[in-house]
Amino acid sequence: MSGHPVAAPPTELSPLRCHFRDPSSNFDVGPGWRSLVLRCHEAVVAEFPEYELVAVKQKWAALAFQGFPRPWKRGGAWTSDERDRFDTLVAEFTAASEYVCERCGNAGMLRETRPIELTLCDSCESCVGPDGRL
Repeated sequence: MSGHPVAAPPTELSPLRCHFRDPSSNFDVGPGWRSLVLRCHEAVVAEFPEYELVAVKQKWAALAFQGFPRPWKRGGAWTSDERDRFDTLVAEFTAASEYVCERCGNAGMLRETRPIELTLCDSCESCVGPDGRL
């Protein structure tokens, strides 16, 4: 995680809010990834309209969009094929995030210059402090 959540404006990522397992959850990604998160949601909801979202965060400088094809139920809620398809959809956006600056959305790359790894462009690399606060 980036260590310092950047709250997304409610209107920008509001379509995801009803999918959170815990309604009090927040989006723990920088503003540069918000459109990527929204596109990931759109891809997932197209195939799994009732998917359950556990977390949206930055982990090891990449987007972690963590969830399930649908809410868990005793006795099983999804097949292994559905889980694989969910993971495949999300993996496309995780891979894309490795080249998008989490702070501004421009082309970025892995930065290991502070205790927390971040994906940043050259400009944002120079203005993000040692604490990684975006």
